[in-house]
Amino acid sequence: MTQRIGHTPPMTQGRASVVSGPVFIRRPWLRPGLVQWAVVAVVVFTVGAWLANHSAHALPSIVGDLPQGLLLSITIGSFAWTLFPVVMRVTAEWHRTTAWMFYLATMVVCATAGTAVVSTVPVLVGVLDTRDIATLFRQNIIGTVPVTIVIGIAMILIGTDKARIEATELSLRTQQLERERAEKLAAEAQLASLASRVQPHFLFNTLNSISGLVRQQPAQAEAMIEHLSSLLRSSLEGKDLVDLAQELKLVTDYLEIQRTRLGGRLRYDLAVAPDASGTLPPFSLQTLVENSLKHVAGRRPEGIAMRIEARRDDKALSVAVTDDGPGFDPDAMKAGHGLDILQRRLRGLFGDAATLEFDRRPRSMTVRLRVPIT
Repeated sequence: MTQRIGHTPPMTQGRASVVSGPVFIRRPWLRPGLVQWAVVAVVVFTVGAWLANHSAHALPSIVGDLPQGLLLSITIGSFAWTLFPVVMRVTAEWHRTTAWMFYLATMVVCATAGTAVVSTVPVLVGVLDTRDIATLFRQNIIGTVPVTIVIGIAMILIGTDKARIEATELSLRTQQLERERAEKLAAEAQLASLASRVQPHFLFNTLNSISGLVRQQPAQAEAMIEHLSSLLRSSLEGKDLVDLAQELKLVTDYLEIQRTRLGGRLRYDLAVAPDASGTLPPFSLQTLVENSLKHVAGRRPEGIAMRIEARRDDKALSVAVTDDGPGFDPDAMKAGHGLDILQRRLRGLFGDAATLEFDRRPRSMTVRLRVPIT
């Protein structure tokens, strides 16, 4: 029977920042690409206008209309790209209706300025006469203003919606980071609380054993105190993980203390594979040993025979305690006691990567702990 430990999500560092405003308005400078396109449009427009005026045959109006439309869109767009970042910053705190009126006025200004610039290009390149500027301006302004307003409104609405979606996503991400941070702090606090409960529980039992020997068997009590001092050094280190060798030394000291109390009723042996190595929570193997003593040695006069194993199991360190008792039902474990506390410590440290396995047989019970090798 294997019991899996729940997973605790990893902590993600950092805080998301929320950005507002239409996306296309966040760049205050002209894109380099606009300049190149403007140059191309001027060249194409000049060539088309020259062909339309000097060709011996009537050419379709599209020869001049397409380059002119391209030049108008790029010029007006360049004005809008330059002005709107300033407009958005100025109107950030304005009432929505007032801000939109200012947006519309800016669009009209961009359309007028862009049309005026484009109307002078044919004169500058020598294609048209100076007196034709006003005529060309009147012809174009009728279409550029409404088109600019429609496109401008659409771009602002699209940009605002996109910015709102991004702001919502960033806000949710910020909340998730805060929640993960709170969960980690809670897990760390719980782990510290659990660790503080393990050591006093163990020390309380050991001191009870020593107190029973002080008067009747002082030599054995002295030996137990020596083992206890070794255990105290381990318990006062306050580490989350300890080496396997250190945990085995801790368990040996604990068993020697218990052997002083139980005498021949406690029989144990260690089986440590040569390649066994890794780290595990302090007092975790001792918890398995103490659990066997509680369910077997304390309930029958013949005592207990125990085997402690440690080996490398793929990418995990596997430690197990097997006793010759009748076993117990893992589902009947009491909250706040040995194995339950160990499970919660494992959950806080390793998540799903650590397991406790229970193998109950007619004449033996094995509890195996697997933790990842780090």
